Amino acid sequence: MVPIHDTDVGEERWSKSEWENYELWEKVELRLKRQKRLWVFATAATVIFFSAIPTVVDRWPKWKTRSAARYLAQEINRMKRVASIERASYRLQFAEGAKFEYFIEKVKDCKVMSGALVRSLPVNSIAMEEGYTLIPPKTGQELGIPGLIHSFCYDYLAGSVISEYPNSVAGFGIISVKDLAEKRLDRISLLLLSGPSADVSFD
Repeated sequence: MVPIHDTDVGEERWSKSEWENYELWEKVELRLKRQKRLWVFATAATVIFFSAIPTVVDRWPKWKTRSAARYLAQEINRMKRVASIERASYRLQFAEGAKFEYFIEKVKDCKVMSGALVRSLPVNSIAMEEGYTLIPPKTGQELGIPGLIHSFCYDYLAGSVISEYPNSVAGFGIISVKDLAEKRLDRISLLLLSGPSADVSFD
């Protein structure tokens, strides 16, 4: 049997110690790399976040009006469905004044000016807040947006009664009061109704 000398034991202990130190520094280096990546990611995310704030603030009114237009489209589709089921005529009309509210009436036919009130409520009170309004037809003409309406009637036989032209396109325009005063048109949302079936589209 080969004798084990103290020098051999010392060399083996030294070798093990070297490897332990190497593994320790390797772990430290990996941790530092992860921290560096995290800092780079956090910095990039912060820059993107703060650079996006002006865009969000600028486009927020557009998103609000688009949300209201979608809600109004759902209400019109619901009204059309009920009119077909009940074999009746219904009119959706916006109230006069600054309040962004509408009411729905059940009418004998779309030529009648008034009927029985079915419901009256603000357009999507969750999505809409004070400071938004429907663009009146006359104001729409002045802004170069013809065909805006403030009421819509649907007859279960004749279909939509938007204007005297059966295949015309008309719609509701929604805008913030501030943009209306400044005549800023890039944040308007339009709910367009076309044809006798009042096909819905957005702009």
